[in-house]
Amino acid sequence: MTPAARLLPRSRILPIAFAALVLAAVTGVAPRGTGHPGGESLAVHTPPTPLAVVNHGRVRLYRIGASSLGESERSVRVCLPRGYDDPAAAARRYPVVYLLHGWPGGDGNWPGQGRAVATLDSLSEAGRIPEVIAVMPNGEGIGLWGRSLYLNSYDGRSRVEDFIARDLVAWTDQSFRTFPDSTHRAVIGLSEGATAALNLAFKHPDVFGACGGHSGQYVIGHDVGMGAVFGPDPGGARVREANSPTLYAEAVAPRLHHVVIYFDCGMNDGELEDNRALHRKLEALGVPHTFREYSGHHGWTYWRTHLRDSLIVCLAGMF
Repeated sequence: MTPAARLLPRSRILPIAFAALVLAAVTGVAPRGTGHPGGESLAVHTPPTPLAVVNHGRVRLYRIGASSLGESERSVRVCLPRGYDDPAAAARRYPVVYLLHGWPGGDGNWPGQGRAVATLDSLSEAGRIPEVIAVMPNGEGIGLWGRSLYLNSYDGRSRVEDFIARDLVAWTDQSFRTFPDSTHRAVIGLSEGATAALNLAFKHPDVFGACGGHSGQYVIGHDVGMGAVFGPDPGGARVREANSPTLYAEAVAPRLHHVVIYFDCGMNDGELEDNRALHRKLEALGVPHTFREYSGHHGWTYWRTHLRDSLIVCLAGMF
């Protein structure tokens, strides 16, 4: 359990007569037949009441339904643009950027160590990016110390990929004034969150129109603590290959030409050659993308410095 989760009280037990209404209004998961993220427009509700407001009032803490994870609720942090609550902006809609943490980590990492709120504000004030809603979920899974790589486990017990691409996106679109389409959604992550960001956009281009990765791993190895997610070999090897962007890029290349793809890596990072391999693969396939190498290591100094680079590229078409 993350520190954020320990601070949050459990939801009160609600009368069963109101269960269906609460599921739609509080968790934001659309009932069957109301559309899929990236499809028809979803109804917009009054924003849910946050359980806490932190980071000088800019970040709101929620717990949302997490049926894909087999959990009643999961913590999520949301940073709304300045002026979002002003009556004069009541009809305005915003793009959304989903920021994914690494491992071990939690939903408080990007607004904390990553200083994401200050970066978003400075870039939007300078006109480098549009004002956006930033959503920062807890990506814990059933691996060692909550490790997940944001993947669905081989046995379906923990479906973190589905939680992000379905539950979270639906909740966001129903709870806030978003543009509910892939053109106005980006997903950006660091380390394992970077691997996840590219996986999510490569596999769900109808949901995410842009992705960014900092220090990601794009050929997944037999990593520590992931047995519960990958399962035993030889099946585990197939799961790893199916979630390694470099290995399956050729199969999905035709549908990536309209996805904005950005990734970077530090020149002193152990994942540098892995990143270069993905760059070469995408070049060979003719898939448009931006790859950059900067000085630096695998750590927060690098990530909070270069978040601005992924935001500028990924959000350029969302003004």
